[in-house]
Amino acid sequence: MRLKLTLSTCILLYATLLWSQSTSVSLKSSIADVSISQITSDDGLPSNNINSVYQDSKDLIWITSNNGFMIYDGERIQTYDKSRLEFLNNDGFYAVAENDEGTVFIASKGDGIVQFKGGVFNLYQPKGVEIPKSIRTLLVASDGSLYLGSNYEGIYRIKNDSAYKVTDERFDRTIIRVIIEGSNKDIWFGTEGNGLNHLGKSDIRSLTTKNGLLSNNVMSLFEYARRLYVGTSKGLQWLDDQQNFHTVSPLENNSINSLLLDDSGMVWVGSEGGVACWNEADNRLEWFRSKQGIDLVRISSMIMDEESNIWLSSNRSGLIQIKESRVSNFVKPDLSSSRVNIVHESWNGNLYIGTDANQIDVYDGKTFHILPVKTNLNGNGVRDIYHDRDGSFWLATYSGILHMGSDGEQLFSTASGMPADNFRVIHKDKNDNFWFGTRSGGLIKFRNGEIISVYSDGHGLESNFVFSIAESAKGEIYVGTFGGGMTIINQQGDARTFHLSDDDSGLLFFNIDFDEEENAYITTNNGPLFFKGDSLIEVKLQQDKRSRTFFDLIIDQQEHLWITTNLGVLQLKKSDWEKYLNNRLDRVPTFTVDQSSGMNTEECTGATRSTITSNGSIYVPTLGGASIIDPSTFKRNQYLPKVSIRQMIADDKEVNIHIKPAECQPGTSRYRFDFSVLSFGSPERNQFKYKLEGYDKGWSAATYEGTVEYTNLSPGDYTFKVIGTNDGHVWNEEGDSLAFTVHPFYYETTWFLALCIGIVLLTIFLFFTWRVAFINNQNRELRKVNAELDRFVYSASHEMRSPLSSILGLINVASLDKTPNKEEYLAYIKNSVERLDSLLQDIVDHSKNARTELEIAALDLKLEVEEVIEGLTYSENFPKIESIIECNGDGMIHSDVNRLKIVLNNLITNAYKHHSPDDVSNPFVKVVIDKTEAGVRLTIADNGPGIPAEEQEKVFNMFYRATHKSDGTGLGLYIVKEIITNLNGSIEVDSEVGKGTTFIIELVDLRN
Repeated sequence: MRLKLTLSTCILLYATLLWSQSTSVSLKSSIADVSISQITSDDGLPSNNINSVYQDSKDLIWITSNNGFMIYDGERIQTYDKSRLEFLNNDGFYAVAENDEGTVFIASKGDGIVQFKGGVFNLYQPKGVEIPKSIRTLLVASDGSLYLGSNYEGIYRIKNDSAYKVTDERFDRTIIRVIIEGSNKDIWFGTEGNGLNHLGKSDIRSLTTKNGLLSNNVMSLFEYARRLYVGTSKGLQWLDDQQNFHTVSPLENNSINSLLLDDSGMVWVGSEGGVACWNEADNRLEWFRSKQGIDLVRISSMIMDEESNIWLSSNRSGLIQIKESRVSNFVKPDLSSSRVNIVHESWNGNLYIGTDANQIDVYDGKTFHILPVKTNLNGNGVRDIYHDRDGSFWLATYSGILHMGSDGEQLFSTASGMPADNFRVIHKDKNDNFWFGTRSGGLIKFRNGEIISVYSDGHGLESNFVFSIAESAKGEIYVGTFGGGMTIINQQGDARTFHLSDDDSGLLFFNIDFDEEENAYITTNNGPLFFKGDSLIEVKLQQDKRSRTFFDLIIDQQEHLWITTNLGVLQLKKSDWEKYLNNRLDRVPTFTVDQSSGMNTEECTGATRSTITSNGSIYVPTLGGASIIDPSTFKRNQYLPKVSIRQMIADDKEVNIHIKPAECQPGTSRYRFDFSVLSFGSPERNQFKYKLEGYDKGWSAATYEGTVEYTNLSPGDYTFKVIGTNDGHVWNEEGDSLAFTVHPFYYETTWFLALCIGIVLLTIFLFFTWRVAFINNQNRELRKVNAELDRFVYSASHEMRSPLSSILGLINVASLDKTPNKEEYLAYIKNSVERLDSLLQDIVDHSKNARTELEIAALDLKLEVEEVIEGLTYSENFPKIESIIECNGDGMIHSDVNRLKIVLNNLITNAYKHHSPDDVSNPFVKVVIDKTEAGVRLTIADNGPGIPAEEQEKVFNMFYRATHKSDGTGLGLYIVKEIITNLNGSIEVDSEVGKGTTFIIELVDLRN
């Protein structure tokens, strides 16, 4: 059973025991065999000066520094400082701890405790006494209490959200460096200056140099097997049950900043000068100060994560990860050069290693030694090695083929008849013939010091550049070339060449291997090929984001394929390869072995072949030595990682995803989701699949990108889901999900749509109702117009017939009258014609009023009235009648000038024409103009004969005459009423027989 690790301080890992021995980092042979990687300011840390590292229950990595604290999820580093958290006054942080409820506490240098709860950061301010501002270390005890170790203010305990101080004034002048809880639930703490202390229920017991402590500066603590290990500024000790100190002598005079116990019982020590592993069983100590250019100095804290990787925080080198190496390496100084070209296993069990040096490195299983080469190879090194049964060596070099035997060295080159000097590969067939491949001279068959035959471009080959030579069980020689395809030479010497495409000019056939069924596996620069029968089949691999060049393929005894590349070694399952060939996979899944797996360098030497030895180990030439993979013990990462949706960004604003469901405001156009697989072995090879329920139809294709963006989502409810896998292709199918709502604008809501539909329906109804009413009104108007038209036609024809009949009668009478005086008849005829002309003029005025548009202009009513009266000066009654004009105001109005002239002319003329000035005393016609709020009131009064009351309602009817004595047409007042109505005005009549008549006209100013 593996227990959860608890970080007590920024410089302590309090670790319990019994971790799984199959996956965790342990010192199996040498500390140099571990794999190491580094995260620095170049990768997103604000500084390389890191105070502590911690992993929470969600598997997130928390990092503290003097420039803020960080959260690392394998995809991104998020930094929190004063610029992001406005309540902070200080960017320095020491330590992190988490309680059982998932609340995270961050110890600050000057702001007390920052709390992360429910997705929100805030300053933690418990009840009780005020806690210090500068907190150095934290401990969440088994009873849920939070212990705070401060700088120069002692230790405080927070229980049930209430704080109180637990130390006395002795500890107010020191720094509390570390607090841990022992197996008996007792509390121990270390200080700078006051030694080691036990916090009892009623007292504090101190152990100092007087009690055997190496130094009163206690930097780190952990307990294991009833031993309390104490790291001081002068070395490591452990305290037994009798309170006696025992010193770990190899670590004396070293400042022990942090301590960690691995699964094998090794104690890992983080110090100012490096990392050490101490094995108590044999008191062996091994230092680890630098690896692959990473300095392991000034170590401030250490933890082991859920995948059993060890994390170190350094005050100089940032964040460092150490994990178990799956690969071992031959490197300098054991090798004469880091650039390895070939590893050859001999029949005698030795390994012969060819490098760029002018010699051969030999490994006999225990030690290395050098086999010198006397011939000058001009710095070209050894490209291939064959150790013959007679004990001699054949070396392929760019200076020729070198034979090293008991009788000396002999170089076969162009000087001795060879077609080229630049030899790359050597093969000895079953018939003891040697085959030499060159860079420019083709393929040479060689035996007993003589050239038997040469295959070159146009003579059996299609390229002179030979990369690889392999022999099948049938004794056929397979030759891989540069741009000339793959050629097969049978035992009779006949050659056949095979191509992947019509143009293989850019294809390099680097290496060829066979399975038990004699199928050929070819490695080209663009990827692997499969040859079966007479055809080459391209095999597509699933890869990460980086572009690769492929060099060689090895088939092991565990049903795996191993392909070397410029970016590490790819492991494939043979079963997946076969599924691909049977069209059951689109691409063959791969697992990458590189520096994160323990290779000294991930770049394999180009165009070289690897070697699988008799014990099944694979030796891979690289530019940093030879990497050795043991397929029988090599295991992929089987850890089932957690998947986390880290944040949601809506139009550049972070959405609180801890609210269920999360909410997005109306009008949001862009939605970004950041997510991660919390597996830190090789985070760059973690993969994801995602889908947005409510939008996507299915899962996305697997991707290495931990972010995705959607745009212009319709209002509604959605759920974003993501699943993931680590580099071991262990998929977490449950993954993580985030439900959220995109709120609509009010006009996008259902109620608004219903309201709009209701308004549209109501509008249609009202429009229909109005239209029906309008049509009915039009029909009424048409009926009225038709009636008036009928009456008009009847009356107009009658009115026009009357004067015409009179004229016709007068003409007949005049023709019978023989008297010479005809003036009387002409006068009657003239009167009838004038009457007919007046009728026609009234008809024209009526037509104009009905059919012409209003022409608005300014009009002076007083002036118009005066002009009408002046025009009546020579009428019959005018001299007998007093004319009175009163104007109260300026008399100006905006209206249709021509229409108002018709009104004034009709009414004023009628007042004079129909007056009886001889029947009354003081006859008058009076016109009064009054200014009103809406326009003008015009009053035209006379003291003429008047109109009977029963006739007054009819005076505005067409062709109506109140008395038969009138010689008018009966259209005048009708036209007046129509004009005034058309001008938005009104007219009323008030009359009394014998007393006179008054017309009151209300006119509206039409300026607006």
